[in-house]
Amino acid sequence: MSHVLEISHVCREDAELRCPYFDMSDGCDASLSSLLPSLKMRATLCDNEDYDNCPIFLAKILRQR
Repeated sequence: MSHVLEISHVCREDAELRCPYFDMSDGCDASLSSLLPSLKMRATLCDNEDYDNCPIFLAKILRQR
């Protein structure tokens, strides 16, 4: 039972480090056109805690205001 809790805890931590708008199957939900980012863009922006430096993410945040 504790292994299940550990795995879900790790998955939750990993999810917090990724862009909340990126989904591997659907692409970038922050983009108006559901852009599928390149491997380089995913590695540098989508899959780590620096996603708030992404111009598409910032544009999405500005559109919401």
